[in-house]
Amino acid sequence: MVTTVRRCLLDYKNKKMSRTADYAIQGFIYQFIITFQKLLLLSDDSEVTVEGIVEDIDIVSPTGQDAIQCKYHESKQKFTLSTIYKPVLQMLCHYKDNTTANITYRLHAHFPNETVGSEKQLTKDELASILETKTADLQSYITRLSGFADTDKFLSQFKIEFGASLADTEKAVIVSLSKEGFSTEDAAEIFYPNAIHTIAELSTQHDVSKRKIKKAAFLAQLKQKKKTAISRWTKELQNHEKLLAKRKKQLTECLQSNVRKRAVILDAQFIPNFEEKIPLLIKEYVEKYNNKIRLNQCPVFSLICGEDTLNNIWKALNTKKISVERGVVAGSFDAVRFLREPMKSFKDNHVEFKMKLCNHDNEFELILDEANFDDVLILSDKKIPVEERLTCNVEKLNTAEINEIKYLLSLT
Repeated sequence: MVTTVRRCLLDYKNKKMSRTADYAIQGFIYQFIITFQKLLLLSDDSEVTVEGIVEDIDIVSPTGQDAIQCKYHESKQKFTLSTIYKPVLQMLCHYKDNTTANITYRLHAHFPNETVGSEKQLTKDELASILETKTADLQSYITRLSGFADTDKFLSQFKIEFGASLADTEKAVIVSLSKEGFSTEDAAEIFYPNAIHTIAELSTQHDVSKRKIKKAAFLAQLKQKKKTAISRWTKELQNHEKLLAKRKKQLTECLQSNVRKRAVILDAQFIPNFEEKIPLLIKEYVEKYNNKIRLNQCPVFSLICGEDTLNNIWKALNTKKISVERGVVAGSFDAVRFLREPMKSFKDNHVEFKMKLCNHDNEFELILDEANFDDVLILSDKKIPVEERLTCNVEKLNTAEINEIKYLLSLT
């Protein structure tokens, strides 16, 4: 069963969330940060399940199991019992079905007026008040708990932990990460955002086994990633602008070389207003990175879209005076023609074509082996099948905002 958070995150990736739900992303990010914080504090033999079977975070250690829910209430200054009715009822329902399991239930919540690090135990009267709620959307839980009376043991296994704000939690996690052998700068600008991005992506996996992580393996994998993740998830982090600047610097080191052969893969399902925005993006890229006819290599743009959309973009590029090699002969794609070098007249500073355009699904793999790309830039939030075949430098950008894309590519 897909949990509420995972369903919201999947909808978020698919751009189906309402404005109200979009605000809830901050709460999800807080959950991912707390997940990472808990992981860093664990021993190597403990296991964390992201979006666990029980709660937001499940931790299994040699001493037992912790089931943790996270609630972020930055806009509510004062803690009130009504704000935690739902998570308490959810935990109580799980406890009712698993009374013999060695599970400790924790509600990790942030309220501005509560002392960070303090804890609260619910009283019997407070739990009784929760069980008497008449709130309509909580009645399914009340019905499930009908006749259940063993609340004393649950109260002994449950407590509320009051945590720091999102910004302060981020700082604390980065400090913890720097103690694991990462430099403070790299922890803040590379490894921390990569960790949150990875945890967010794991949370959308349907297979629970793919959502299980251990500290040593997770950190080892993290150390291998030297490029700052830029995605929908990292956009919500406090230092997003610094992350953009860091990623831009990383890309500049790749893009400033004139002689490298590059392909740019653009996903129409990922980038909004694709047919409208992409022609100008391509034009600006070509004018910046293929304006030296003696030095620059002709870039390949591979579009993940339908043929009609591709043809409309081709027409728009022609209108913008961008000469294109499409590789089509008598209605069929010809890989040899597509891969040929453009004729150049240095005397007139004229080049036959400035870029190559292909349909990614039908044509990119036909030219991949012979193209000998030095770099492939991918603008998509999906795992593209061809990625496994790429042996060159791959730069993946998970931001769909055109202005951010242009900034990262040094076009603005």
